[in-house]
Amino acid sequence: MEITVEKLKQSRIKTTVVIPPDILKHAEEQALTRLGKSIDIKGFRQGKVPLPLIRERVKAEDLLEETVRILLPEIVSASLEKSGAKPILRPSVSIASHDPLTITLTFVERPTVFLRKPEKIAVEQKPVAEAETADVEQFIRKILLQDRMENPVDRAAARGDTIRLSLAAKDDTGKQVDELTVGHLSILLGSEDLLPELEGHLLGMKKEEKKTVTVAFPLNHDITTVRGRKITLEITAKEVAEVKLPELTAEFLKTRLGAERTPETFRADVREMLTRQRKTEEMKRREEELYRKVREATTTDLAPELIDTEVQGMLKDLIERLKKQESTLEQWLKSTKKEWKDLVEEMRKIAVDRITLRFGMQELAKSRKTEPTDEEISAAIKEAEKSGAHAGHHHPAEDAKPGGALYEEIRFELQMQKLVRGIVGEI
Repeated sequence: MEITVEKLKQSRIKTTVVIPPDILKHAEEQALTRLGKSIDIKGFRQGKVPLPLIRERVKAEDLLEETVRILLPEIVSASLEKSGAKPILRPSVSIASHDPLTITLTFVERPTVFLRKPEKIAVEQKPVAEAETADVEQFIRKILLQDRMENPVDRAAARGDTIRLSLAAKDDTGKQVDELTVGHLSILLGSEDLLPELEGHLLGMKKEEKKTVTVAFPLNHDITTVRGRKITLEITAKEVAEVKLPELTAEFLKTRLGAERTPETFRADVREMLTRQRKTEEMKRREEELYRKVREATTTDLAPELIDTEVQGMLKDLIERLKKQESTLEQWLKSTKKEWKDLVEEMRKIAVDRITLRFGMQELAKSRKTEPTDEEISAAIKEAEKSGAHAGHHHPAEDAKPGGALYEEIRFELQMQKLVRGIVGEI
């Protein structure tokens, strides 16, 4: 084979391989033999049809595709040896010429990554205080509210009351906003279910009172059609009701929650749970700060093939999640009002961030000499093999050795865990 090597931008190497006639002939014969196994010709046993007859009956494009498939392992091996490439992805393959058959391979290597001042990368470790009594009581109040009693009253609505109302909504062009136009809505004032601005207009309203107000909706509102817009609301109060909560007793806890606990014990459990949530949120904040700083400090020029591969993986994950929800990508695009090209562009931006972060974290681990021990890797591999066996998956023995797929995957995961833990700290 005649092989020429060309170094491209973005850590890519292209090899152009010209296939000699004798090698091409042998590969075509193998391809015809494979394709002939599915061809029935009267007078010949299946799989015994002469190659010239098979050639007459197969499409030229099918023969070429099968021929290239047969040639590919040898082409890849020879190209790697000639170029010295160390790819991190499967090569992209294309046919440059049919006569003589010329195939190009593009290998993507690990890009050059620069991490600015890795020794300066750190995160603020804010202390986490125990949950306050007010937070505990607010949480318990939400539980008690599920068994509340409501009594209509003839007075202005106050915080803690329930107000029943109807809404008619129009946007800044005068068009009705269907998502906010409702005939009957029950709101518990002070429950944080509404925008503070809107709740402020409801406080003080009485039964049968009407009010027209304009409310600015935030950019992150759940209803996408009103994000960042000013909406005019016609409010009609239908009823104001005073809310009475049950008493928190051991009997209530047993009946409502199935818990054999005193109110004091329950309050202690809630405090511990809320404190644990605070710690989890602080750890998440620290990790997000670390990842943001690493992304911002990392410079690299990513090959388009690398980004495309990441996007394909993201699309596959999305399709799998939708399938579990008994939905399709087409239905999801319609419900979210997204165009296909916008989705792909959005995913490409996320893919760039993800890949940049991975390479940046690897550089940070290298600069800090963060490595899991052999014992840690060995224990994790045994656990992975045990879990895989339970699920019916078995890894080849070579995968668990240094350089093997399973070994390197686990080594990387442990390395990242150790790196992150060392920077964000413990709580």
